[in-house]
Parts: sequence; structure tokens; C-alpha cells
Amino acid sequence: MINPKHPLQYYNTQQEFFLKHLADQNKEYHMLYISYSNAVYLYYDLQLNISENHYEEWLNGIEDEQVKSAMQSEGFKNCLKNDSFVQFIKEKRKVTEKDYIMQKMGHKEYSRYQVLSQNH
Repeated sequence: MINPKHPLQYYNTQQEFFLKHLADQNKEYHMLYISYSNAVYLYYDLQLNISENHYEEWLNGIEDEQVKSAMQSEGFKNCLKNDSFVQFIKEKRKVTEKDYIMQKMGHKEYSRYQVLSQNH
């Protein structure tokens, strides 16, 4: 299973199609390679852009339902100036590329990718 998925559905479809048609002995490496590539893409996308996906992730982390509802009512564009949202983005940007990729892929999958990539 590809984890993380690419944020654009077109690429998800292409990646799944590619994996579906590979020989079984090649699937693990390519699945991990695609997962790694998607995580790198997400890391650099985070560095360059603040998107509605980040806004949704931030909203999902808000535990107080009244606050969450108020922030949803404000909408993405109005929350770009919200101190809490700005702090959320700053904290995400402090993560190193390697740590971010391990977080997105999972430590086990990242380690397995490192082993397999040395053989390719």
C-alpha cells in the first residue's frame, strides 16, 4: 500500500496502475519508492505552499469543538492570519526532511526502503 498518497488524485491513479502491473518481486521496492517520493513531494510542498490540506490537518487537531467550528466558519483564507494556524505551519516547517519522510511513511517502511534502495 502506498503511504503517503500523492495529494493529486491523477498521480495516485497512475501510481496504483503502475504497481498493479509490476511483477511481484518488484512490487515492494517500487511501492516503497513511490511512498518515499510522495513524502518528499509533500515535504517540499509544505515548505513552499500552505494549502487547504494543511488547513484541514490543523482543524483536525483542534480538540475544542466550539473553536473548531469557529475556525471552520472563518474558512481557509481568513485563517491564514490566525496565530494558531501560523504556529502550526511554523512547527511543521521545523521538521527535517528525513524526519518528515519517516513520519509520513512510518519508521519500519522507511528503514525497509533504505535497505532495498541500496540494492537498486
